[in-house]
Amino acid sequence: MVGARLFEPGTGRQRVDRYELVGEIASGGMATVYLARLGGVGGFQRFVAMKRLHPHLQHEKEFVEMFLDEARLSAGIHHPNVVAILEVGASPVGYYLVMEYVEGDTLARLLARAASKGQRIPVPIALRIVLDALSGLHAAHELKDDQGVLVNLVHRDVSPQNVLVGVDGIARITDFGVARASSRLTSTRVGQLKGKLAYMAPEQAQGDPIDRRADVFSAGVLVWETLASKRLFKAENEAATLQRVMNEAIPALTRVAPHISKELASVVHRGLDRDPTKRFQTAAQFADAVEAAAGGRDGVADPRDLAAFVKATLGTEIEQQRDAVRAWIARSEPSQVGALSPPLAPSSVSVAAMSFSDGSQSQANSALTGGFRPQRSRAGLALVAFLVAMLAGGGGYFLARSPHEAPPPPVVAVPPPAQVPAPAAAPPAAVVTSTTPVTTPDALPSAAPALTLTAVPVAASRAPARPAAPRPAKKKKGEDLDVRNPYR
Repeated sequence: MVGARLFEPGTGRQRVDRYELVGEIASGGMATVYLARLGGVGGFQRFVAMKRLHPHLQHEKEFVEMFLDEARLSAGIHHPNVVAILEVGASPVGYYLVMEYVEGDTLARLLARAASKGQRIPVPIALRIVLDALSGLHAAHELKDDQGVLVNLVHRDVSPQNVLVGVDGIARITDFGVARASSRLTSTRVGQLKGKLAYMAPEQAQGDPIDRRADVFSAGVLVWETLASKRLFKAENEAATLQRVMNEAIPALTRVAPHISKELASVVHRGLDRDPTKRFQTAAQFADAVEAAAGGRDGVADPRDLAAFVKATLGTEIEQQRDAVRAWIARSEPSQVGALSPPLAPSSVSVAAMSFSDGSQSQANSALTGGFRPQRSRAGLALVAFLVAMLAGGGGYFLARSPHEAPPPPVVAVPPPAQVPAPAAAPPAAVVTSTTPVTTPDALPSAAPALTLTAVPVAASRAPARPAAPRPAKKKKGEDLDVRNPYR
């Protein structure tokens, strides 16, 4: 999200298991959310959001169980309008959840930004956001266990703060930290309220048993406020807020927002009915009614329109965030100039390629851009030096060489001539024969006959230079492996 406070790069880089913490996104009473990076082979990296339980709550059983419940419940929901849980773990610094990172901002901040300019979010854009949120909410309500039985999940904290609007044009519901299900590991204490009072259904606020219809009411508050650009129940204090939720008449949406059609306003007010039996029974029913009512003059934007709106509203902040992250990576990557092989330029490993949800990419190159090609000439010189040393010592040596390498000029390894005598003009050849089987590398045949290594003077064995054959795409069994290539 926009506005992550990046940590100071350097030697004190913070890590949690496989993840490197880049900055802090937000902090609440139960946990802190970080921007984190997962690296891998070949310059791979992925940015995620890590939610970590506060250290002082690590030994509080109730909070730990609630935290783990969120992971267990959310991980089972697979829907494009729900922020995905990728991993849950425990490290020396405590429990953490790894979530999909959504580049964008919350609906609450979009509403606040528009209000600060004396504007409203355009109705088609607002309807796209609320329809996405209702779709994700319905997917959560339909969650089933391994036996195919509904777990009767209730989010209990549906609010603009828990709807993320991405630069990809998709709105997602998030934060199931106070969710409740019939299969929940923990139970809520009697008389204990969880969630935000200004978005609670009346039955939830007074502690009665609740089901998915309580979330439908909360979604009704969200829709009303998004269209009106005004708070519905929020008051000076919690007591006054609770009084409004329970008893105060709900203002007509057409009076607060005259640009809204009567059909759409009627749908929103049905979602806000204080009698659970009279409001929509599911979030899907609510979404269908909103979409049908908006088919007239209001209209519903498509994801491309929403993406364009987010970029127009948050584009400057998003680019600043991206530039800051790129700079952070550039400063925090350790220098590898002295350890690099000549084919790799120092700049090619300083910053890995960084992609974002809208498809844009940084100009920095990964360490593998253009591929890794070891230099064969150096390998040939090393083999020549090793062979000469072995010949001088009188030991046997089994030489396995790629057929595509040019023969080393000073010394040639050839099979012993069986029937053809050596040329008369050639001086006596020094012959070293090994009769002991030699252990071969794993990539070569396990049993190999002894070879005779003949040192022939250069003048008698020099052949016209041949161009090197092109490097094969794939090595065959029995060929030498280039041990300098770490990606074999």
